[in-house]
Amino acid sequence: MLKNGQQLLSFFRQSTYLKLFLLAAFSTLLNACSTTPTISSAQISKPRVWQEQVQLTGRISIQYQQREQAETISAGFEWQQAAHDLHISLSSPLGQTIATIQQTPMGAKLEQAKQEPRTAADIEQLLADSLGWSIPVIGLKRWLQGFDVQANGKTVAVPVQDYFQLQAQGWQLQFVSWQEDAGVVHPKRIDLQRYTEELGEVKIRIVIDEWK
Repeated sequence: MLKNGQQLLSFFRQSTYLKLFLLAAFSTLLNACSTTPTISSAQISKPRVWQEQVQLTGRISIQYQQREQAETISAGFEWQQAAHDLHISLSSPLGQTIATIQQTPMGAKLEQAKQEPRTAADIEQLLADSLGWSIPVIGLKRWLQGFDVQANGKTVAVPVQDYFQLQAQGWQLQFVSWQEDAGVVHPKRIDLQRYTEELGEVKIRIVIDEWK
């Protein structure tokens, strides 16, 4: 296991421009949210359908506790989702791929430059084995589109309402803002928060830049 997630997160710290990037990225996340266009009432009332196949790009910022100090990591990401496959690519500020995570019917794989690939039965198990805790990737397959799953397994649309909150998979979610791309209404920014014994209070901020 990677103790406290340090080995998986270490690629964020290997470049000399990391600290400047973290500050710039975090500032950009905030600025992006403040310029989200207003969605009309007609768009809000229009029925929304969850899609098995989507592709989007955005930015992610993760805050956690390490030795009683607050730490932050940030990266760009590309999310390619299909019915039975998921591909996540994490990138540096210069656009270089620094890690990829794949889920197929055969299992999950994490690849980083100059390191042996890591595998597991599924993507959340892979992250749990690597980090000691897991980002809710399976939940994000619906949350990124503005949907959730009921106890009976039915997929339901989340209200298009700024700062709408719900609890799912042990996480407190807040759909901070929404946007519309090519007639599709979906979240612009989602905040997630939960407490873990390994990393204290974990806060994740996701901003979607482009819906393809």
